[in-house]
Amino acid sequence: MNKDNINLGHVYECKPVGLQRRVIGEVVKKLENCLVLSVEKYDLVDHDEIQERFGKVVVKYSEVYGKAEVECFFS
Repeated sequence: MNKDNINLGHVYECKPVGLQRRVIGEVVKKLENCLVLSVEKYDLVDHDEIQERFGKVVVKYSEVYGKAEVECFFS
């Protein structure tokens, strides 16, 4: 995905560096060649790795697949 089309605070589906599966998370920082994502949803196979990184992962812009649907609950 193009760097200019990615917005801070928005939620995207992507494949982080060093993980086996895709995750869904919020963009917390944009860098020159990658971004930092705060993981919200992930596959259990990556649980230990995500915990070691305190829920923050690095993602190349080419590995961002698109915006993710945000679930909303109303009471």
